[in-house]
Amino acid sequence: MQMNLFKQLNVLFAKPTRSVAKITHIRSDGTLEAETVFGKNQVLLRGQGFAVGQSVFYDTKTGQVLESAPQVGLVEMDV
Repeated sequence: MQMNLFKQLNVLFAKPTRSVAKITHIRSDGTLEAETVFGKNQVLLRGQGFAVGQSVFYDTKTGQVLESAPQVGLVEMDV
């Protein structure tokens, strides 16, 4: 049996890739429409207990809302 070390390490160290979005609409099926803070792209998220206008952290791979994000102004800077 051949072991794929790369796949095993990915499972062990899998972490959500976070981003920030602001909820713009809650659909009747419970999914959340949101706009990303960086890039102003529209995304469809899953989660409960959030309100329109609220900023949230979400997993970019799964679309799952992870938690509320602080309501602060963000600045994008080139480095």
